[in-house]
Amino acid sequence: MNTPRLATAQPAGKTAITTKVKPKAMLEQMGPSVYRQAYQKGMSMSAYLEYQDPSGEYNDGLDAYSRLLQAAGIRTQSHPEMGVWASEYDAFMENEHTRALVPEFFARVWRGVQTQKSPSTRGLLLSSDGVPGSWERPYAEAADARWDKQIAPAIPLSQMIAITTPVDSNTYRSFYLTDDPTQTRMVRVAEGDDVPEMKLTSAEHTIDLYKYGRSIRATDEQLRRTRIDKIAFFIRRTAIQSEIDKVAAVLDILVNGDGNSNTAATSHNLTTLDTSATAGTLTVKGWLAFKMKFANPYQIMTALAQETVMLQLLTLNIASANVPLVSVAGPSGFGQFTQINPGLRENVMVGWTSNAPANKIVGTDTRMAVERLTEIGSNISETERFVANQTQILVMTEVEGYDILDGNTSHILVVNA
Repeated sequence: MNTPRLATAQPAGKTAITTKVKPKAMLEQMGPSVYRQAYQKGMSMSAYLEYQDPSGEYNDGLDAYSRLLQAAGIRTQSHPEMGVWASEYDAFMENEHTRALVPEFFARVWRGVQTQKSPSTRGLLLSSDGVPGSWERPYAEAADARWDKQIAPAIPLSQMIAITTPVDSNTYRSFYLTDDPTQTRMVRVAEGDDVPEMKLTSAEHTIDLYKYGRSIRATDEQLRRTRIDKIAFFIRRTAIQSEIDKVAAVLDILVNGDGNSNTAATSHNLTTLDTSATAGTLTVKGWLAFKMKFANPYQIMTALAQETVMLQLLTLNIASANVPLVSVAGPSGFGQFTQINPGLRENVMVGWTSNAPANKIVGTDTRMAVERLTEIGSNISETERFVANQTQILVMTEVEGYDILDGNTSHILVVNA
């Protein structure tokens, strides 16, 4: 199978000119091998197509994958107000080339739930383009389409991740930082002395990657007359459960560590932070003292807890007797405080989930805490079987793992102690 680029012959001594293959020609080349070429380059199919057929050379407001849908005459969004309806799923089954569009369509819907962003790579190039999936662009799913607004994970995994690293195996040996000011700070060096080193700690244990996913089974009769945007609805619903499971996995390593030393969260008892507090009843002083445990350069960005504890946090009594002086105006002449440390000024993203440990608040500086590891092309075999028409079951899988980047980014407030 040819790759989606053609080169024109040139006279000797002349540089070959690469001619862009039009979307219809690219569509005719779609098949399992194109997916494999994309994965070998560490790209999604959408990114690979964009690499082969850059949207900057067009003025149609579509990305490369959307142009293939357009060439196939497949609409993925309904817009009743305009009398535009999504194609039936049977349109994907017309031939082997249109069938090869299905796995990436499902993957784009899945990624849209994960990131809450448009899956179109076109948006990276021209911010003034029309919205993908709008009445003028009904070939791609839009980030702000009604299904996306109604169906989203309560706690997005992306809120918990500092960096995502692609890998090519199911294990990974990470490295992480430990807070040792004697090694990390800049120090005065006498003339002729060696400059002190800062060292990264190699992980003692490898990080295992695990498979997350679901298979979608339906009969031909169920699928062929179903509108594509309705099928996308069910994919989004499935993707949310996958996000819930992965957030639970991230919470576990934030609390207990990733198996390497010095990666578990540090716990603080409420009654130690506020000696006048009663175990089990959160206080303003205890909460503020907990936030102050995030010493420079860290600050609490996210706090997760079970519903009962989060309700206490959200309804803390801020009466006149305990309003911090940083919030008191200065007409009385006492003056007003403005804290220099950013930890108290920043808003904290809070969430409640049954996967959080009981009677505890898990606070994290999510800018530096967790690395997400994902295996590129882990579902290539399932994709190839589907495209080759060997199965009607489309398996959506992801192989992922998580490790701690910096062991000082998470603290736990134990409310009942």
